[in-house]
Amino acid sequence: MAKVKKYKQRNILMKLMLAPYLFLLIAFGLIPLIMAVLEVPGESLTNPDGGWDAFKIVVQDFRFPQAVKNVLGFMAIYVPLTLVLVIVMALMLDVRHTKWSKYLRMAYIIPASVSGAVAVLVWWAILEPTISPIKSVLNAFGIESATQIWQTKNLVYIIAIMTFFTIAGNWILIQYGSLQSISSEIIEAARVDGCSAFQLAVRIKLPLIRKYVIYMAVLLFAGGLQIFVEPQLLTTSVYTGIANAWSFDQLSYELAFKSGDFGGASALSIILLIPSMIGALVVIFKTDMFDDKTIRNKQESEKADL
Repeated sequence: MAKVKKYKQRNILMKLMLAPYLFLLIAFGLIPLIMAVLEVPGESLTNPDGGWDAFKIVVQDFRFPQAVKNVLGFMAIYVPLTLVLVIVMALMLDVRHTKWSKYLRMAYIIPASVSGAVAVLVWWAILEPTISPIKSVLNAFGIESATQIWQTKNLVYIIAIMTFFTIAGNWILIQYGSLQSISSEIIEAARVDGCSAFQLAVRIKLPLIRKYVIYMAVLLFAGGLQIFVEPQLLTTSVYTGIANAWSFDQLSYELAFKSGDFGGASALSIILLIPSMIGALVVIFKTDMFDDKTIRNKQESEKADL
C-alpha cells in the first residue's frame, strides 16, 4: 500500500508541474493558432471577397519575394556562423577546468543579457565612424561616413552580426552544459588511447552531443525566420526606411496594422509556422533528445512491483 500511495503522489506532483506549461501552451499557442486560422478567410481591402485566397494574395505581394531573399540571406550567414562558433567556443571552454573557468563562463553570458533593442543601439555606435570605439579600424578600410555602412544591401550582414552577439553567449553555456553530460569514463578511456585534445573534441565529444547541436540548429532556424526587432528598430528609429518590410514578421506587421489586412497577416503567420513545425518534428523523431525509453522502463518496473 505504501508503494501505491507513493506512486499516486508522484503522479499528482507530475501533473501539477505540467499544468502551468499546458495552460501557457493552450493560452498562447493553440488558441492564437485557431484564431489565426479563423481570421484568414475574413474580408479586407486586399481580399474584398474573403476566402482562403489570402494565402495566394500574400505570396504574390511584391514585398514577399524580397522578404524571402532578405531572411534567407540573413539565415545563410547567421545560422552557420552561430553553430560553428558556439560549438568551437564550448569545446574550448571544456578543454581544461581551472578556478577561472566560472569567471570565463560569466564573461560569455554577459553579452547575452543585451536585448535586441539595445543591440541595435550598441552596433549603431560601433559602426558610426564619428563616435565608434573602432574608428581607426573603420578609417583604415576607407569608411568615414555612416552611409557607407548603413545601406539596405548590407543589412543581412549587419543584422546577422547583431543577432549572433545577442544570442551566442547563452548557447555557449548551454552547449558547455551538454558537454558535462558526457561520462568521465569515456573521456578518460579516450585519453588513455592517445586522443589529443582536438581528436577528443571532434571524434568523441562532438558526436556525443549531436542531438543538442541539432536542437540548437532547429531553434536558430526557427528564430531566424521570425527576425523582427532589429530591422524594425533600424527602419523606424535609426535610419528611416532602410528596412521597410525587410523580414516576414515586418511584412505581417505592415499587413495587419498599416493595411488592415488581418487575414493576410494571419495567412503569413501560418506559412511561417510550417517550417518551424517541421523543425520541431525533426528534433522529436530524428534525434533521441526526447527519448523516454528509460523512463518508461522504470515506470513499467514500478507498476510490476505494485
